[in-house]
Amino acid sequence: MSGLPIIQSDEQLTRMLQLSAEKPLLLYKHSSQCGSSKVAHVGINHFVNRYPEIASRFAIGVIRVVEEKQLSDRVAGELGIPHVSPQILLIRQGRVVWHAGHQQINSQQLCRAAMLYGQPLTG
Repeated sequence: MSGLPIIQSDEQLTRMLQLSAEKPLLLYKHSSQCGSSKVAHVGINHFVNRYPEIASRFAIGVIRVVEEKQLSDRVAGELGIPHVSPQILLIRQGRVVWHAGHQQINSQQLCRAAMLYGQPLTG
């Protein structure tokens, strides 16, 4: 997954969601069996590599929806966002504040969302 951290356990997912109270989380749901996921994955990597100063404001995690289906289902249930793949969720303080799917996942859309929601969290 090109260096993006893969979430493979309930504990990792819980920790990432808890950390969203301190640093916004971009949670990407990827399907290895979906052509749109391959395009979205390129878009996310492009965002991270082209805009490192913006991307560094976020924790980033990947759930592989085929290999970690139970985690993908948990995200949909707990966060109240119906599953699609590919899908990216921007989570602040445990709540989804923005999400996109399919062709909407690209470096331009991620940059826009980051500018809106990537400001430091205040208590």
